[in-house]
Amino acid sequence: MPTFLQWVHVTAAVLGVGGMAFLLIALTPGLGDLQPEQRQRLAKLVMDRFRWVLWSAMAVLLLSGLYSIREYYWEVAWGKSWELLTLKIILACIIFVIALALTLPFRLFDWVRARRQTWLAIAFGLAVVVIFISAYLRR
Repeated sequence: MPTFLQWVHVTAAVLGVGGMAFLLIALTPGLGDLQPEQRQRLAKLVMDRFRWVLWSAMAVLLLSGLYSIREYYWEVAWGKSWELLTLKIILACIIFVIALALTLPFRLFDWVRARRQTWLAIAFGLAVVVIFISAYLRR
């Protein structure tokens, strides 16, 4: 069962990070070529669909990550692996907050969505760091 959950965890990460990469590299720059009303409509349609993918991925990552911590790290003494795991969790929480701010349809987060490209770049960069940490921890 742990191998299956690891596959589920990695698949959720690929969907979430890959979706962010698509938005950052392909969609957002392409929106600049559209008229303002078309740009807003397309961005809303894509984000409405991606929201559920991203939220589902975050839920799966959270649950499978907690399972992995319990399975592989719970009995391990505090040391380098726990330090890296703690950093990974903090970075993942920051990514989750950015993702929620970009996808929650509340006016409170309009200032984040106004700088979508910047926040996507930050979240994507942090996600790459999380992937590197994860790869190091699995050695």
